[in-house]
Amino acid sequence: MGCNVENFYLTPMPQIQLLPDSVVNQIAAGEVIERPASAVKELVENSLDAGATQIKISVKMGGKDLIQISDNGCGIEPEDIEKSVMRHATSKLKEASDLFKLSTNGFRGEALSSIASISKMIIESGGIKAEFEGGVLKSKEETAIPSGTVITVNDLFFNAPVRAEFLKNDSVENSRILDCITRIAIANWNVRFEYRADNRMLFCSAGGNLQARILDCLGASVVRSLKEIEWEEFGIKVKGFISAPEDLQAGKRNTPYIYLQKRPIYNAMVAKAINQAYSPYGDYSPIAIIFLDMPLETFDVNVHPAKREVRFSKDNAVFLAVNHAVHNALQNAVSYPTISITNSLKENTPSYIAYTPPLRDTPLKEGNFSTTKELFPDTRIIPLNTSNNSQLSTLNSQLYSTCNALSPCLQIGNSFIICEQGQSMLIIDQHRAHKLILYERALQALQNGESLNSQELLFPETIEIPAFLLPILEEQKNELKKLGFNMEPFGNNTWRLRGIPAHLRISTASQAIRIFLENASESKENDIFKKNALCFANCSAIPSGMELSEQEMKSMVSDLLSLRNPYETPKGEAIFMRMPLEDIRRKF
Repeated sequence: MGCNVENFYLTPMPQIQLLPDSVVNQIAAGEVIERPASAVKELVENSLDAGATQIKISVKMGGKDLIQISDNGCGIEPEDIEKSVMRHATSKLKEASDLFKLSTNGFRGEALSSIASISKMIIESGGIKAEFEGGVLKSKEETAIPSGTVITVNDLFFNAPVRAEFLKNDSVENSRILDCITRIAIANWNVRFEYRADNRMLFCSAGGNLQARILDCLGASVVRSLKEIEWEEFGIKVKGFISAPEDLQAGKRNTPYIYLQKRPIYNAMVAKAINQAYSPYGDYSPIAIIFLDMPLETFDVNVHPAKREVRFSKDNAVFLAVNHAVHNALQNAVSYPTISITNSLKENTPSYIAYTPPLRDTPLKEGNFSTTKELFPDTRIIPLNTSNNSQLSTLNSQLYSTCNALSPCLQIGNSFIICEQGQSMLIIDQHRAHKLILYERALQALQNGESLNSQELLFPETIEIPAFLLPILEEQKNELKKLGFNMEPFGNNTWRLRGIPAHLRISTASQAIRIFLENASESKENDIFKKNALCFANCSAIPSGMELSEQEMKSMVSDLLSLRNPYETPKGEAIFMRMPLEDIRRKF
């Protein structure tokens, strides 16, 4: 439609051309090297393949300005240095069949080539120093390097500025690099690792045993809760450690450390097998360090450009082996009473209670004040337009005028508060209500340059921060102080906690700080105050399932109804419903 036929025939057809090597290398680099952590991973794995027992990593500006890896491995032969940055040049396989018998980390010859094509790289090994820019050799000379290899990567993504724009700030990139290093370090406990960021030592772990390495990477509190597992089934060996259910927090998601022939991988099926074994004990996502060992021909690691994922020839066998290994370890380590689902289903509800459809947990829709219609189809819905300030003010006045005269509150399922307010019944989600209250308080304090009330601890607590979150903590410690956390370094990964927010329980303080740091590293919120206030509220709000006293419930309801907009959380989730008493009477 609208096509000029004459111009169509006059326009020459585009010719198919071969892309230049520089463009081909940049395309390949985009698949393999997503961010500085990807480059560090590939270079460290090359050092391990070279038999290194000492690996030093140094970065500047989150790896964007400088990445330097030095090792004491076997090094590179002088005549092979130029070949090493060519695509598909490798010493680790010779023919296609070798792809199915891999025992090394690197094998495709893409890592050095990809990194060199998007950086200014210097390779020092075998008495030779070679400089490359965009994958092109610029100079080559002799140097006095005693042994091993030193690879220096400057100006990563210098010729791919669009990709550089997608990188996070320095502390987040440092954290991702450190997470990558610790995952590799756990599997290679006989190798000494050092990691410096902007000339600050963030991680140092000497060679030793697996337990000592886990202690260095994850902290003593994690090690104390771990239970050893060992299992073999279908020719698959499963070893490692898992955390006991009583040491976990329900609802907290932990990414498992999964290794295949000591190669760190992620596999959703294996993660599901681990979580499913925990299901009888509650909604837990455990801390798990799982080592899989199976014949080389039963898996394929060549299915993802960054080699993060693997494909198994017998998925079901791997799933069952991991699930049975974890399940058996839990049964031996934890003595919980068996819960019979069948018996629970036999408990019939009284015949005089009429059936009503379950209330769905949905956010407030625009124009609706409550979702009572889903529970009582004939109940009147009170309309509310939250963008109408006059209507909002009127409703707030009506709510606030009676919030101090609330009747005694009732808690249902340790999750919902029910109270009589005026001529209506309120049903309030306690977790969401508390989250909104904390969010509003924190946001106001941060915007005004104030600090929230902090309670000093009579006996300071020592808490452990995982190594990969330390760069984020350095950046966020002032914001944490404004929110009421008074912390000071206490050596290695430990910090001394001298004060916490006034409302927070000391038992949840460590977890609250960790969640805050994790959320801060991943948040895409542009407004720094809103981002930090939301992180604070998410990690500090009381959970569903927590029993509250009468005074705590009344105080929460009063605080909630005094807010300008108490109807939904910052993410638009409904906080409460109001059912007029006349509608309830009519139902009877």
